[in-house]
Amino acid sequence: MRRGAVHGLGAAEWALILGAALSLRVAVGFGWLRAMPMVSDARDYFELGAQLASGDKVGAFYWPPGESLVLAAGFAVLGPTVWAARAVTIATSVATVALVVLVAAELAGRQAARAAGWIAALYAPSVLLCGQTYAQHVAALALVALAYFGLRAIRENAVWLYAAAGGALGLGCLARPSAISVIPVFAVAWVATRAAPGARQRRLLGAVCAAGIALACVVPVLVHDARAGAGWTLSTNNERNLFLGNNPYTPDYKTSHLGQRSMDDLAPDARAYLASFYARPDARAAMQREAFRYMATHPARTALRTANRTTSFWGFDYLASREIQSWLGLSASATLPLLAIEAGSYLVVAVLALLALTALPRAGDRGWRFWLLALSLAYEAPYALAFSGGTYHFPVTPLLIPLAAVAFVHGKVVWRRLLAWRAPQIALAALVLIEAQYAYYAILMRS
Repeated sequence: MRRGAVHGLGAAEWALILGAALSLRVAVGFGWLRAMPMVSDARDYFELGAQLASGDKVGAFYWPPGESLVLAAGFAVLGPTVWAARAVTIATSVATVALVVLVAAELAGRQAARAAGWIAALYAPSVLLCGQTYAQHVAALALVALAYFGLRAIRENAVWLYAAAGGALGLGCLARPSAISVIPVFAVAWVATRAAPGARQRRLLGAVCAAGIALACVVPVLVHDARAGAGWTLSTNNERNLFLGNNPYTPDYKTSHLGQRSMDDLAPDARAYLASFYARPDARAAMQREAFRYMATHPARTALRTANRTTSFWGFDYLASREIQSWLGLSASATLPLLAIEAGSYLVVAVLALLALTALPRAGDRGWRFWLLALSLAYEAPYALAFSGGTYHFPVTPLLIPLAAVAFVHGKVVWRRLLAWRAPQIALAALVLIEAQYAYYAILMRS
């Protein structure tokens, strides 16, 4: 495919797509929600970013520091303010839109690139959450960058592409250590792809360069945490996450529930159980041992929870609606339109992506469709072991949007095959059941 016109899109099309993405996010972050403070985890990332920017000494990182490091870079230029944090977050989100366009162009050409750009620009969960500094934003940017630069690097054997892929992987691991799980996908693709004899040295050099840059991103954090007494880790919350998702008081479906409730909101016996581990001098190691012990002695229940975590990862988005509802003091009925926009936006993408995978099996995509699917499933894997929920698929959505765009562009073909083929019918039925179950538990265990 010709790259002279920036992957088939002209300057005017790029300006329209990115201008719309920027305008919507500015209207929400600096307009409608301008007075909303940072909430929940976003507040913690913001405060850590301000500490890092000011040069204050910080201990071991509880949260993965990627989001805060990106914020700190912005704060160094713009100052440590909420407005600066929103500007950085919006810039990250718009950059993600641009990469979605590039991935879609590689997948299926100009029409798909244009459609993917507009879907990503208008994607409600991203727009509504752009005013809050959650780590999902940086994780999404890193994952789609790895998808784009990674497969191009393997195919084209250009060292600069490998370097970009390594930087994306390093940033992704800093934002969400779960991103480490995509390394095997990259490694298998690298081994399975043959290179011309004359390109083998560049290929090897590129792989070394990618690994070196990824390590250059994460090693300073590992050293920092080791010096702070936490061991060689990117963040100290991982053992607790595994423990919260695998203990006698973990709900079998909504396995993230204990992590989303304050101790005061829990039943006395659950509160006493968790507190007994939190108070231990070896709390992290004790929680990890207990989680593995519980999983080993309760294999059937662990298998059920793992299956539920796997499906709930794909549940509809409602994080932004919930936070906005809480801040504005809205009733459940008054929040429904906003929830319908947020959840509906994701469901449209999910349905179209699923149809692209099941109703267009011969798309001639040169492996891009399999690559995007493999990265998505690999990224999900750690959440199937710890705890899960719909908010955690946010970084994967930029990988789904190019697939959704292909189904949109080939709408007539998809529709005909949907009516005639069993595979897309079964896939959509499964998605409906997954979303219905997710909605039921979201209402039952409101948080």
